[in-house]
Amino acid sequence: MGGLTKVSLAMARKAATEAREHLGAKINPIEARRAANAVPTFGQMADDLIAVVAKESRNEKHVAGWRLTLTTHAAAIRDKRVDQITTEDVISVLKPLADRAETASRLRGRIERVLDAAKAKGFRTGENPARWRGHLNHFLPKRQKLARGHHAAMPYQDLPVFLAELGGRGATAALALEFLILGAARSNEVVGALWNEIDLEGKVWTVPATRMKAGREHRVPLSARAVMILGNAADIRVGAHVFPGPAKGKNKDRPLSSNALRALLIRAKADCTTHGFRSSFRDWAGEATEFPREIAEAALAHNVGDATELAYRRGDALERRRKLMDAWAAFLARR
Repeated sequence: MGGLTKVSLAMARKAATEAREHLGAKINPIEARRAANAVPTFGQMADDLIAVVAKESRNEKHVAGWRLTLTTHAAAIRDKRVDQITTEDVISVLKPLADRAETASRLRGRIERVLDAAKAKGFRTGENPARWRGHLNHFLPKRQKLARGHHAAMPYQDLPVFLAELGGRGATAALALEFLILGAARSNEVVGALWNEIDLEGKVWTVPATRMKAGREHRVPLSARAVMILGNAADIRVGAHVFPGPAKGKNKDRPLSSNALRALLIRAKADCTTHGFRSSFRDWAGEATEFPREIAEAALAHNVGDATELAYRRGDALERRRKLMDAWAAFLARR
């Protein structure tokens, strides 16, 4: 009983001190207590988001990954009020994962989403301390490149912010690069795009076999954002090419150069290649969605299965891929 009495007395003293401080500052202590209790902890907000992910996903491995990162790896900040999470707090949970770059990247992205949700619900204000580009990249070592083969790729979690910054440039190269990312396309497919390949009514871009690596015609379903980009491109149309390059002499209808896209990435200080965005798309489809593998591979114009299987799927693959590309566009539009 003695131990319990000491705890009770200590708590009473603390409450009395807080009450005196509130009165001195002309703050109603009851209202202050209610306000403090109304703000959830990071752990509570994280668990709410995990519940949403679990409801939306049937992939137990994906949900388990969310639980692991936001419980075990973020354990040190779970009991802290969500409005009190600082940059130092985020760094403190990321640094122990310095030799596990991909896990650290996923953890950071998920912390960012928790804090974004907290801000949306009015529990936080100001910048997100878990934001990488323009914030944490100034405090933490440069991350390892995510690569498939020799094509360095940007982690898909960073793409929404990258595209938000890219959108402010407004140049033809910026429009072409965003169109490339939205369509998970190769650079030569995009810079060579012609207006007669675009069906705006059907929202389909048909890339001819001559420009496809596999030598087969490929149809790309166009999201609403991709159609909007085409509308912007139409405003500066000078000829047959969707994304024209600078006029040279009397030749005003020249395609944009692939080098223009690479130069844009260099100016944006993006440590990746144009082809790497296809890897970013594939990682997102595999890790963050429930779309079947063959649909994601078909969106990349990869062969999946034998000729009979491919012929059987051809009738409905376009609309199934349209849902995938619309989901990709929605993810990229997140801020």
